[in-house]
Amino acid sequence: MLQRSKLPHLTMKLIDVLKKYSFPAGVIQVFQKAGLEELFPPQAKSIEKGILEGKSLLMSVPTAAGKTLMAELCMLKAIFHHNGRCLYIAPLKALANEKYEDFKTKYASLGVNIGLTLGDLDTPHEKFLSRYQILIATAEKVDSLLRARAQGLIHNLHVVVLDEIHFINDGNRGPTMEILTARIKQLNPKVQFLALSATVHNAHEVADWLKAECVTSTWRPIPLKEGVYFNETIQFEKHGTRLIREEANDDLSKLVLDTLRGKGQVLIFVNSRRSAQAAGRQMTAAVSRCLNLEEKKNLSLLAKEIVGPPSSSTKICRKLAEVINHGVAFHHAGLKSNQRKLIEDNFKRNLIKVICSTPTLAAGVNLPARRAIIRDYKRYESGLGMSYIPTSEYKQCAGRAGRPQYDEYGEAVLMAKTFSEIQTLFDNYIHAAPEPITSKLGQESALRIHILSSVASGYVHDIKGMFDFISHTLLAHQKLTPNLLDLMTQIFDFLLKEGFIEKSGFRFFATTFGQCTSRLYIDPMTSLTLRHGLKRLNTKKSFSTIGMLHLISCCPDSPLLSVTKGDYEDVELFAAQHHDELILSPETDEYLLGELEFYLATLKTTAMILAWTEEEKEELICDQFGIGPGDIYRHIESTEWLLHAATVIADLFQLRPIVFAIDRLKQRVGYGIKEELLELAQLKGIGRVRARHLYQKGYKNLNDLKYVSMDELSKVPQIGKTLARDILQQLKNPIPKKRAFLVGENVSMTPQI
Repeated sequence: MLQRSKLPHLTMKLIDVLKKYSFPAGVIQVFQKAGLEELFPPQAKSIEKGILEGKSLLMSVPTAAGKTLMAELCMLKAIFHHNGRCLYIAPLKALANEKYEDFKTKYASLGVNIGLTLGDLDTPHEKFLSRYQILIATAEKVDSLLRARAQGLIHNLHVVVLDEIHFINDGNRGPTMEILTARIKQLNPKVQFLALSATVHNAHEVADWLKAECVTSTWRPIPLKEGVYFNETIQFEKHGTRLIREEANDDLSKLVLDTLRGKGQVLIFVNSRRSAQAAGRQMTAAVSRCLNLEEKKNLSLLAKEIVGPPSSSTKICRKLAEVINHGVAFHHAGLKSNQRKLIEDNFKRNLIKVICSTPTLAAGVNLPARRAIIRDYKRYESGLGMSYIPTSEYKQCAGRAGRPQYDEYGEAVLMAKTFSEIQTLFDNYIHAAPEPITSKLGQESALRIHILSSVASGYVHDIKGMFDFISHTLLAHQKLTPNLLDLMTQIFDFLLKEGFIEKSGFRFFATTFGQCTSRLYIDPMTSLTLRHGLKRLNTKKSFSTIGMLHLISCCPDSPLLSVTKGDYEDVELFAAQHHDELILSPETDEYLLGELEFYLATLKTTAMILAWTEEEKEELICDQFGIGPGDIYRHIESTEWLLHAATVIADLFQLRPIVFAIDRLKQRVGYGIKEELLELAQLKGIGRVRARHLYQKGYKNLNDLKYVSMDELSKVPQIGKTLARDILQQLKNPIPKKRAFLVGENVSMTPQI
C-alpha cells in the first residue's frame, strides 16, 4: 500500500496549518488519526490564496488531489471559530449520500451536526434546518428551499461548497445550480464560496464570476499515464509504449488481464447500456481466471443478493448476477439503486475486479481503478449519427484511473479501431483541453421556470428587478444572450397571459396558480398542461385512468421512454384502442404535444405505467418496453410526483370530483396495484405481490384480517410466521396513510444513461 505521507512533491505540513489557524485539538486528532501529514501542492496553494482566511476559491485540480479536504477545513473553521453554518451542494443524489456518510464517519467524534436533504422522505422541515452545522443537499433541493424562502437556510451561513461545479455546463441541472449560486450571492454577499471540479477549462472566468481566487493544477497524487491502444500496444503520451502479451480472444480482455495480473482493477467505459452488459459478459472468461477460491465464494453470495427474491427478479438482475459470479459487473441507470450500491461497495472492497459502465459512473461516486479503459469514444446523437464524445467527458473517465494508497500510477487508455485513428484520439482527447463551462440559463424553458420562481418567492417584482438579478449569473457574466431583455419581456408576457402572475401598477405578483406551480417545483408548461387537461377531464362522464396517465406523460417534467421504429405498430395500436379515453390528442392539442415523435413517446410511457398499475410482472415490463427495473422505479417516482401536482391544481381550480380519483391513482402507481388492493397494500411489509396473494385467499380488506389466526395467515404464499405476526400487530393500531409529497419537494427528472 502506498502511504500518502511518502508521496513526492509535498510542500506543507497539515499539522502546522491546523495549529497556525488555531483548530481545536479534537480536529487535529481526527486528521492525525487518518494519517494525513502533509498537504499536496494544490492544497498548499489554496492555503496561500487565503482559503482559511475567508476568501472564496475555485479549485480546478485532478481527481484525488485533495479538493474535498480543503472544503472540510473551511467548514470546520467556520463551525469552531465563528459558530457558523455550512452548505455542501452536490449535483447528484449519489454524491450527496457519499459525502454525508463520509463526513458523519469522520466528524462524529467532534459533535458536528450533519444533515442531508435530497427532496425525498428524509426532507427536514425549514424549522429544523438551523440545527445542522453542515447541511448536504442537491442543487434542486436548495433551490426549492430558497423558493419557499427558507430563511433558516441562509441565516448565519458562512461557507457554501459547490461540488462538481462543471455541472453548470449541463443543460438540465446547470441552470438550477447557477440560479441558486446567484441567489445566495445576492442574499448573503459575505458568504465564502468554494467551487470544486477536476475539469474546468475556463476556471479563471468562472472564478471571476464568483469573485473568487483560483487554483488550477494538473498535479495528481497518483501520476496518470494517458495512451492509445492498438494492435497489442499501448502508446503513452510521455511514457513510451507497453506491449500487451496476454492470451485472450479479444483486445479488451487482453487489456483487462494485463491489469488484473498486476493486482489492479479496471473500469471500462462504453457508450450504451446494452454495450455495458455485452462487455460485462465478454470479460467473464478472462477475469474468472484471476480469482481465488475465497473470492469466488464471496462473489457467489453477492450474486444471490443481487438477484433478490423471485417475485422481483428480472432478466437483467439474473444477467448481472451471472457476470458478478466471475468478478465482473455492469453498471447503468437501468439497474435498481440497491444493485448499483452493492456493485460500488464491492468494487471498493476489491471483490469485483471490473466494472463495465456508461459514462454516468465517471460523474457519480468515487470509484478509482488502476486502469480506466475508454473503449467507446463515439456515441449516437439524434440527427447527427455517431459523434465523438466531449473532451470533458473523456477527462472525467480518465480521472478515475489511479487508486490512492494502492497504486503508484493510473492508466487511461483509449482503444483505437484503426491505425489512422491513433493520432486523432491523441489530438481530440489526450492533448486537448476540456470544453469551457458555458451558462445554459439562456434557454427559454430554464428562464421561464426561474423567472416565475423569483416572482413567486417575492425576490423580484418587475422586469428590471429580474434583469438586475440575472446580472449576478454566469449567463450575464459571459454575455452569451444579447437579446436577453427581449426574451425576459416575452416570458413575463406569457406568464401574465396564462395567469401565473398578475400586474399591479408597474409591479408583478404571483397568482395562487403561480405560487402553486413554483412551490410544486414544476415547469409552468407542466402546470399549463395539467390545468388544460384536468378541466377537460372534469367534463367527462367518468374518470379515465389511461387518460390521466397519458396527461401526466405529456407534461414537460415527465421523463419519456424512447421510441424506435419497432415500437410504432404497438404504440399506434395502443392509441387506437384507447382513443376515446385520451384527454389530449394531436388533433386538438398540437401546441401542447408538438411533434409526432413526442406524442408516440407519451403513449409508450403511458402504456408502461399502465402495465405497472395493472400488476404486470417487472420482468415482463422490462422485456416488453426494453427498459431496466431502475427505469420502472424512476418513472413511478416521477408519475407519483406529477399526480400529486395534479391533485393540488385540480383542488385549486375547484375540480374536486376528480381530486379523489387522482389521489387513488397516485396510490395505485406507488404500489403498482389494481384498485381492489389499495387497502391491503397499506400494511407495512406487504407489497404488490403479497397483497395479491392475500386477496386471492379471501382476505380482501383489513377487516377480513382482524380475526384470522397467525398460523392461518402464515400459510398465505410469501407471508410466513414472522410477517404474519407483524401484520396482526399492525392491525391493533391505526394504519398510517401513505405519505404524500410536500409542497416544495422535488424528484429529479433528469434523464440518465
